[in-house]
Amino acid sequence: MKTQSIVASLSGQSQNSKAGFSLVEVVLAVGIMAMGVVTILGLLPHGMEMSRKTANEQAETRIVDQLVGEIQSADWSTMGGLVNGGSADTVTYFFDDQGLKLIDGLSSAAQTMVYAAQARFADANEVTDGMLMPGKDGKNVANKNLRRITIEVAVTQNPDFDFANPPAAVPVKRYTQLVAKMRK
Repeated sequence: MKTQSIVASLSGQSQNSKAGFSLVEVVLAVGIMAMGVVTILGLLPHGMEMSRKTANEQAETRIVDQLVGEIQSADWSTMGGLVNGGSADTVTYFFDDQGLKLIDGLSSAAQTMVYAAQARFADANEVTDGMLMPGKDGKNVANKNLRRITIEVAVTQNPDFDFANPPAAVPVKRYTQLVAKMRK
């Protein structure tokens, strides 16, 4: 026993010392870790907002693609309801949170409206004349096989949403697409 205490005292260790961390070391480690956690928690709201914006943009893109596809594939004389008796009309559609068109006749409990979209001609004169394009000598020439469609999309759950006078809190995104006559 005496030999162990002599060896311990020669090596600079005492029998009473125990391995571990001091209170100062623990407090510093906890403080550094708390700063890291607070910094990460501060980034969460920004990340959630960016995630929401990205989801809205994806759904809006899906809505525009779907509507343009339907109008493109519809009969040229009606264009999916945009042409009504030879004059321009406006058609309103409703979509769920994924940008999928809501089906008429299903109960509202089965479907939840998140987006409203409105399709119309960019220029009502294009219904009969076609889209004006630059021609020779600076004169515009009507192309009867092209029409411009404006699609407006709003994030709203109001089926009576007024696209002409939207509230300031609800932004309306507008997209203009060219639709070409594909068949005779």
